[in-house]
Amino acid sequence: MGARMAELKVVIDGSKLEKWATELSARGMRNAIRRAVDKSATAARKIALDIIAKDIGVPKARIKHGVTKVKRTTQTSLSASFTANKMRINMLATGANVSRPGGMTGSTYRLTGGGSSSLNIRDAFLVSANGGTFIAIRRSKSRLPIKGVFAETPSTAMGQDGAAARKAWDKAANSELATRLPQEIQRQLLAEGLPYAVPADTD
Repeated sequence: MGARMAELKVVIDGSKLEKWATELSARGMRNAIRRAVDKSATAARKIALDIIAKDIGVPKARIKHGVTKVKRTTQTSLSASFTANKMRINMLATGANVSRPGGMTGSTYRLTGGGSSSLNIRDAFLVSANGGTFIAIRRSKSRLPIKGVFAETPSTAMGQDGAAARKAWDKAANSELATRLPQEIQRQLLAEGLPYAVPADTD
């Protein structure tokens, strides 16, 4: 299955960390950054997960297998990430309806917008197979083959620039990191027995 990775990387103004870097041990500084990044990524993922579900049009529980937990930082990498997969989501799970005549009416990409946020597929019909039911359309005028109609995938929700979930992740991750990084550095300074001082803003 294809997947889209949402990654959080540390971008820091070195001038504002210069004083901290001279007072903290190198390992202490790195650990403080790691904690800030890991906590920020975890918090931002929760927000993104909620937006992904709302954009698709299903409960969060429905997509839990399509979005991994956060892959945390390591001693050699200060990036944290999670992966959104291309799991197939039945349009019926979004509340779509199929009638005869009329076909299918439904929506997905509900927050991002676009044509799929208001779908009307005249020739769609229901298919029952393997103990389940899904919506399909015919590829030609012949009875077969048919093609299933599925909702937006978590991968698409995170992969498209400007998509609602992608924007929510970027905004939340940046906001969380800006708040948590000074907190974690203060914690590390106290742990190493050093006084905490807010660096001067020279901008």
